[in-house]
Amino acid sequence: MYSPDPEESVSLFISLSCISLMSVLFGRKTAGTKLNAINYARSLVVSLYLISWLFSFVAAMLVQTNNFNPLSCTLAVYSCIVLYALSKILIYLFLMEKVYVVTAVGTTRSNFMLYRINLALLMPYFGIFSLMIIYRVSEVQEDGACYIGLLPPASVTLILYDIFISSWLTVLFIRPLMSSTSLLQGPSKGKLRIVARRTLMGSIISLFLSTANVITLVLFKGQERGLICLASCTMDVTLNAMSIHWVTSRGSGGSSNGRGSADNTINHSSEEQRTHPSLSLPSEKKVTPLETHISVTVESYVEQYHSTIDDY
Repeated sequence: MYSPDPEESVSLFISLSCISLMSVLFGRKTAGTKLNAINYARSLVVSLYLISWLFSFVAAMLVQTNNFNPLSCTLAVYSCIVLYALSKILIYLFLMEKVYVVTAVGTTRSNFMLYRINLALLMPYFGIFSLMIIYRVSEVQEDGACYIGLLPPASVTLILYDIFISSWLTVLFIRPLMSSTSLLQGPSKGKLRIVARRTLMGSIISLFLSTANVITLVLFKGQERGLICLASCTMDVTLNAMSIHWVTSRGSGGSSNGRGSADNTINHSSEEQRTHPSLSLPSEKKVTPLETHISVTVESYVEQYHSTIDDY
């Protein structure tokens, strides 16, 4: 009678835990949210949750069938490549969006040179994706254990690219925080600085997690047990999603009373603007968060900040 070995049990526990965690995060982020309130940045976050949940779900199924099963072994390496790559692309697009948010003023994405440069820097990832498909490893050994991984041409290229793009995006957040002439400076830009600092931390976390995960692929030289590879990739994707969830969450500085006060201010300001439209001058135009759960974040403030600048 077959009984799971410790590695299989631990891998399955990790997958099931990540499924539960991603379900909770997805529910918290989208509770009470209308579909038409989800803009580009938030759609990236929601998509990342879905991909992370799907990765954990697929990993949970493959972990239980990985031994003595060539098909499961092949599907394991393909899921690691495809779903992991999708999650990384979503994270990079999200970070690029935040670079645009904290550095561009009164210009669209298509007209913002740095945004176009960042998109161009993302293109090599599709070539690396092809390398991962070509240099993949999936084999079932005599003892029935499945071993998957990437050969050095793919794994080394992937780790070098991950380090480069993550470091580049990190520098793009450090520069405006350090510069005295940046858009982030000034007493009225506190929430913009919150966006930059939190996203900087998210970028650093992403760099650390991805580097640690891909280094294991390099060290094993394409001969890592499928159960371990699935578990490490699942943890990588889930922890990255958690860091993005933290980046897009409200700060902890406000208490419930403070939040109520802010809501009253928002309602009062909106009522004044409806009653006395002439009072809304360009220099006095207020930026207020949206009223759905997913939208009451620092990113909502920044998005409306840009829209107010575009109006004048």
